[in-house]
Amino acid sequence: MKTTLRELYRGPLTVWVEDRVTHAVLTDVWGDPQINVLVGDGKAGVTHMVNASPPGLHVYGVVDRDFEDDNAAKWTSPGCRVLRLPAHEIENLLLDFDVLASLSGSEPAARIRKLAHDHAQKMRFWMICCRVLWDMQRDLGKGFPERPPNPTGLQSLDEVKRYLENSAYWSEHGVAWQRWRQGGVRSPWIDAACNELQKHLDNDEWIRSFSGKEIFRFLRSNVSGLDRTPARPPQPSSSERDLNLAKAIARMMREVGSSPPVFVELRQVLRKKAGLT
Repeated sequence: MKTTLRELYRGPLTVWVEDRVTHAVLTDVWGDPQINVLVGDGKAGVTHMVNASPPGLHVYGVVDRDFEDDNAAKWTSPGCRVLRLPAHEIENLLLDFDVLASLSGSEPAARIRKLAHDHAQKMRFWMICCRVLWDMQRDLGKGFPERPPNPTGLQSLDEVKRYLENSAYWSEHGVAWQRWRQGGVRSPWIDAACNELQKHLDNDEWIRSFSGKEIFRFLRSNVSGLDRTPARPPQPSSSERDLNLAKAIARMMREVGSSPPVFVELRQVLRKKAGLT
């Protein structure tokens, strides 16, 4: 049993990821015994574990882009320790329709692609709502009070009360809350998200910008031959079925040499950051 962080960080390079799918995919397509991939349970967990890592160790994080911009242009910067993928979620990078057709054994790539695109069309309003909610959450959470910098700086309950009361967050949050609660303010954000996502649907960008997790699960459930998880007690969860398909895709990508270039670049950048040749 590992009881310290240093015991956890075996090998010359450790990479924290958000979930089991990312762990399975990167472990398989990289096939690199010098990279120790660990699951941090979400983006916040990955960021925390990277920041909490003992000094002198090569510890980095890989996370989904979600609605943020990716930071691929900064990957090689020494200060970049959490690398955001150039896709909404890692499942987007598994939407290789030729590979999915091979795994299916009965459905052609063009039909699987059309099924995915049609489903993305049906998700459009959900994606618009999720995008605007993300913008609202980012604005409303801005400036949330930080912990007092000095652990011994507060000497009484009155000082605790004053520290909390004097935060600029209360006035700033109040202004932001009043702004967002007005429909006329939300409408331009809704319209902007609608226009952007519709443009993505009109070209190939939807494959990267829509929720890959939802499209991936839809295809797994609706394309013959993709869900090969045995249906025996106890019944496997949707997450287990998704994980098994992700493993199958990663395995085939490695075998036929069709892994997304970003996976290759990511491995090269991380190894270089750790000083590995």
